[in-house]
Amino acid sequence: MAIFKGRVRVRYGYSRWGYTRNNGKGWHGGSDEEGLDSTTIRMPDYKGKSISGRVITARKVDRSTGSKTWEWGWYVCVELDAGQTPDAVNYLYFCHNARNLVSVGQRVESGDALAVMGSTGNAALASPPFAHCHFEVRATTTGAGLDPTAYTGHPNAVGTYGTAINGMEDDGMKFLKVTSGKCEVFTAPDVNAVDKSYNGGKLIEGTCYPVQAEVGSSGGYSWVRIFVAGVQRYAVVLADRCQLVTLSPGDAFTACVAQGGGTSDAAEGLKAQLEAANARADAEARRADEADKRAAEETQRADRAQAGETKANEQAGEYLRRIESAKAALGGAV
Repeated sequence: MAIFKGRVRVRYGYSRWGYTRNNGKGWHGGSDEEGLDSTTIRMPDYKGKSISGRVITARKVDRSTGSKTWEWGWYVCVELDAGQTPDAVNYLYFCHNARNLVSVGQRVESGDALAVMGSTGNAALASPPFAHCHFEVRATTTGAGLDPTAYTGHPNAVGTYGTAINGMEDDGMKFLKVTSGKCEVFTAPDVNAVDKSYNGGKLIEGTCYPVQAEVGSSGGYSWVRIFVAGVQRYAVVLADRCQLVTLSPGDAFTACVAQGGGTSDAAEGLKAQLEAANARADAEARRADEADKRAAEETQRADRAQAGETKANEQAGEYLRRIESAKAALGGAV
């Protein structure tokens, strides 16, 4: 699973990871991935293996803060669960987004939607600007970008990769349309895990729920993961109770709002959720900015210490040269 469904393109030589800018002298910490058949940025896998993690950042840093992070625009950072991969990567960054689709603290796994591809941050300064995802992997949040190819699924080279799909993948977003009040909702893909905390375990008839992922099938029906009232839940697709459908953009928007609660107060509920998520994101942004400031101060202290050490070594060298010169002069006078 690459970060886009369908084809992905690395457009320019400087879009590659490594010293690919300024004639090989400028560092580019990630790979600029351009979705050709989809604009939805998704959690990738590792060499075909599903991976999971937790969203620790979903924000935008204003340029006025002086933090270089502003160059990423809207971005998402996922901290990987420990022990999943043999490499040193612990953090995945998805940058320049038009908007983010996840919030801090949310659990994600391969295939989950994270953001919408865009050109925010310094991507807007490109000539010409083009929508893409700057994808970067790191061992630490302050470390350099590592080789991302195990996660992009293609070489670190200019080219188009993957298999084309008909139309834009995002145009065919699936929804679970509930046709009977007997349609149950579960906390896990397990018929014994009926979620009584939501509407007595029942999905609401006449409501369309956005499908997060199809997670499996058994006995002629499919499991789908959906987002209900702010929580990921599961449902079984049964012909007499529900069906998978695609909706027009207007109906899709209405369905996305309605899934916040399925009542007339859904929009207000969704607004409250968004405000709470924004408040958490702002708090996370402040903490991140403080961490960036501390890291910058530490770097400055280290630079001053290094400069002091260099000066001391130069002075010591000068003293040694003087001593040697004095010895030579004394030896010539004997």
